[in-house]
Amino acid sequence: MRRFYISIIAVVLGAIFAIGWGVDLLVSEAPDEHRDENYIYGQIIDGMSAQLSSAPADQLSSVVQSLSLDYKISLSLVEENSVALPSSLTQQLSQAGGLLLGEEHEAYLYKRIAGHDGYLLHLQLPMVQEHANYNIDLMLTLLLYLGVTVIIVLWTLPLTRRLHLLSSAAAKFGEGDLSARVPKARFSYIQQLEDSFNAMADRIETLLMDNKVLARSLSHDIRTPVACLRFGIEAAMTADDVAKKDKYLSRMDSEVTRMEEMTAAFLEYAGMERQLGSVRLQSIDLVQWLETLCKDLGHLAQQQEITLNFETQESVVVCDIDSQWFYRAVQNLISNAIDYADGQVSCLLSRDSKGIYIDIDDDGEGIAEDKQATIFDPFVRLDSQRSRESGHFGLGLAITTKIMDWHHGSATARNNSSLKGARLRLTLPV
Repeated sequence: MRRFYISIIAVVLGAIFAIGWGVDLLVSEAPDEHRDENYIYGQIIDGMSAQLSSAPADQLSSVVQSLSLDYKISLSLVEENSVALPSSLTQQLSQAGGLLLGEEHEAYLYKRIAGHDGYLLHLQLPMVQEHANYNIDLMLTLLLYLGVTVIIVLWTLPLTRRLHLLSSAAAKFGEGDLSARVPKARFSYIQQLEDSFNAMADRIETLLMDNKVLARSLSHDIRTPVACLRFGIEAAMTADDVAKKDKYLSRMDSEVTRMEEMTAAFLEYAGMERQLGSVRLQSIDLVQWLETLCKDLGHLAQQQEITLNFETQESVVVCDIDSQWFYRAVQNLISNAIDYADGQVSCLLSRDSKGIYIDIDDDGEGIAEDKQATIFDPFVRLDSQRSRESGHFGLGLAITTKIMDWHHGSATARNNSSLKGARLRLTLPV
């Protein structure tokens, strides 16, 4: 909003100054009729003063009266002593154009007559009509306000257009079109508001899609243990041998345990959005942090006869992460690699100008190309039977993706592992 306030102030002030400057320039270039008239009357009184300088003193008054009648002007002869003037103005009586004096409703010129000391020519100028320039002043005033209005309208057009797009996207989103977004623009006064709306829409769409997938997957995956339970109950009820009853009851207990684990995993994933507020970023050296993590997971790898190594060419890589949640993200990838590796897993740390990379490589069979883009989706399992038996429900990598979103990073999968298997990469911003 700071950009909005600054821009509106700049536009209004700029419009006023620009249009005011243009109006002043127009006025300055317009001919000044009053100035030209004063100049002409100055020329007239200079000429008459020169003509009267050769007239006899006793005929001076009659000649002035005759000139006034001939030229139809208000010209008279006055004694200099009758006009009270300061010394600074007295000198102008002999200058070209004479001395121009004015009152509220009249103006006149005084001029000395060479050779006739003590006398002044008095020329009454026509009264200036005050309303002569009223129409011009009104036009210029209207032009100023009209110009400011036009500039403000032109400035608000992009704003109103972006607000219309935002309102339209919000209406479509409210009607159920979860893909509605505000399109990106090179410049916008409300860019922060648009980004916030798009981020909110992304989160709501992701949450709703996750809930749909969760409900669909839960209803699908729970059918198998429920069917097993029903079969076990029927078998136990018809069995006469106590040992067979115990066997069926033991299988039923295993299925109930699996259902509890499944429900707990599903509920945990569904509640992860509420955990976003608990993320606390702090600066951590990833070199030491990953080395410690790999040592902690070393026993898990040894149990499955897998070698886990940590490699990096960096001495220090400082990054802002939430240690608890990011530990779980990396742990999920390493655990997944251990499950599918033949004998070796490597954790590689690198960085460049674009980002910080954590690569988890294994020497397994790799990931099919059609599965590489979907393995991070919830409830996706590469080996359904193997995952179900080991207590995995396809949520580990999906949880990792959410954690990376919280860190403004990403998770990807490829088959360009240094160990000829799969490579799962976590990317953090620099």
